[in-house]
Amino acid sequence: MSPLAWLVLAFAAAAPAAGQRITTIQLDGVQYFVSRMNPYSPELNYFLAYQYCRSLGLQLASFETKEKADSITTYLSNAGYTKYDFWTSGNNLGTDMFLWMSTGLPFNATFNYMKRGELTVSGAEATIPSRPTSMDPVDVPQGSTAPQRTARHGTEHVLSDGCVALKAPTFHWEPQHCGDIKDFICEQTRCYYYNYGSIPVSSAQG
Repeated sequence: MSPLAWLVLAFAAAAPAAGQRITTIQLDGVQYFVSRMNPYSPELNYFLAYQYCRSLGLQLASFETKEKADSITTYLSNAGYTKYDFWTSGNNLGTDMFLWMSTGLPFNATFNYMKRGELTVSGAEATIPSRPTSMDPVDVPQGSTAPQRTARHGTEHVLSDGCVALKAPTFHWEPQHCGDIKDFICEQTRCYYYNYGSIPVSSAQG
């Protein structure tokens, strides 16, 4: 079977059936879809998880605030999902800085749940094995939220630690291979309003 045919089959398998009823939760005013709660939702790689969320009119979850991160971590722990990893929208694909892909925002420099050694998770100290030093230089820059403009070379290096998951059992943030199969969390799509200053044109204009 051709690579294109395999890709079509993968997207067809990942897309939810028309009219499928889904279950969501609401935490602090934010609507979430947790794939583990929905028996017909498959475990997916990062890219298909992103596509699945969009097919539901949602987006992969981003955690720009400590309160939001703590809220979902507490829920997942209390719900008994501590054996499962969950994709978030975080990644550093194409840049040396981790960004939330669904919102385009950099990771918040005022809190960081992706530290080496001892991690602070939901306000409590939890000992997590140190990440290998090969993570450098893709760690979250400390004290800076300015995007790094350096392009990365080599697809495999980017994918190997390019996508951020909530890692069981403590749900600290950990870069994982984007092709790994995991559960995922979607959230309601946010509305942004911009003054674009659009200029009316016709298709005949160059």
